[in-house]
Amino acid sequence: MGELLQNFMTTLTASVESLYNLAWALSLVLLLTKFHGAGGRLLWLLPLRLAIALPVVWLLGTVSDLIFPNSITWTVAPAAVCGAIFWDRKTPAQLVRIGLVICAWLYSLSVADMLNAELQGGIELASVTSLAYMLLLRTILVVLERHNSLDEDNVSLSFVIPVLIVCVSGLAERAILYLRSDFGLVYYSASTLESFLTCLNGQLAELVVYWAVLRLARELREKERIQAERHLMEGRYQALVAYRESGESLRRLRHEVKNQYAYIRMLLEQKDYARAEEFFGEMSLRANPTFSMVASGNDLVDDIVNIEVAKARAAGVEISARIAVPPELPYEEIDLCSLLMNLLDNAIEACAEGDEKNVRLGIVVDQGALAVTVVNPSPHEPRRSEAGTLVTTKKDPEGHGYGTSIVRAVAEKYDGAADFSYYDGEFVARVMLALPA
Repeated sequence: MGELLQNFMTTLTASVESLYNLAWALSLVLLLTKFHGAGGRLLWLLPLRLAIALPVVWLLGTVSDLIFPNSITWTVAPAAVCGAIFWDRKTPAQLVRIGLVICAWLYSLSVADMLNAELQGGIELASVTSLAYMLLLRTILVVLERHNSLDEDNVSLSFVIPVLIVCVSGLAERAILYLRSDFGLVYYSASTLESFLTCLNGQLAELVVYWAVLRLARELREKERIQAERHLMEGRYQALVAYRESGESLRRLRHEVKNQYAYIRMLLEQKDYARAEEFFGEMSLRANPTFSMVASGNDLVDDIVNIEVAKARAAGVEISARIAVPPELPYEEIDLCSLLMNLLDNAIEACAEGDEKNVRLGIVVDQGALAVTVVNPSPHEPRRSEAGTLVTTKKDPEGHGYGTSIVRAVAEKYDGAADFSYYDGEFVARVMLALPA
């Protein structure tokens, strides 16, 4: 027992003093930690995680050396444990990241061995080489994930199976190579061109498959977004059509009243009060109590804004509008409907959750463009994604968060622009749509 403890302490001491273990622990922290969104927390999060990763690498490396000395378990065990502790991503994305880190470290060992065989730099050169290799990998992953991510709710475990298979294949290839050498079955020559090409091929294969899966995930998200936006636009347009049909019925009714009023007057002159009362009752049943609250002279704009004013009042929110537009605008009805309804719906929802319940709306023609401005009070600055786009804060984001992208798409369609800003407790949406000369 004493001899076993002495061996353990001797091996642990060597593990603690090894620069390779320090490089491995640093690599685990830098590649498994999700930097985006961490902000100032990184100043204490990275040192804390390094303080955790170092004992994990030392202890598991010691156990590996005592029980089953080989490069594979010395690499896999710490990566698995640290990956479970530093769980910053959703399960599919985290598993992929752990697989990429494990394989990349094994490839870095081969590259370090090859370089060391030529330069004879010892463990210092090998450690620096492996760490530099891992930092290069992190840089590549940052570039690949700039506009793509597997850390999404709609990415399932089955979706990332191709990447995991390639990682397992690379791990198996490294395992066969190292274990044969560790057990003395076949000597592993690190200086051969074949070994270098094998590492390069394995690393490139993993990165290419990872890139392809990222692209596929992005395309699927884009397809889902387009479908959701289409359903949202069609639903709002149908609401507008229903409202306009209702308004058209009211206009027809007003036209008919002129003739009906003359008929009632004739009945009253004939003192046929019973018939007059009966006819008046029939008119009341057919009447549609729809009233316009905004009348700018543009029927489409008026109908859209009146729908939103009714929604706002139902939510206890007031909309103050300043509208100066021509009777006709050169935009498709569904586009103008989607633009105004999305802007006003978002503003109404934000006001309904706060204390101030007033939305300011401006629609004017300015310097050859239609300028739309919607301002609503907001106690908190909106969240933004890595790409700078607004992110929904709803508890159930499924089917939400497409409003601003619809607004941007409409603006781009008509050679315009959309801008969303936050200043002094107010969220301001500004949209410009070009008008033909």
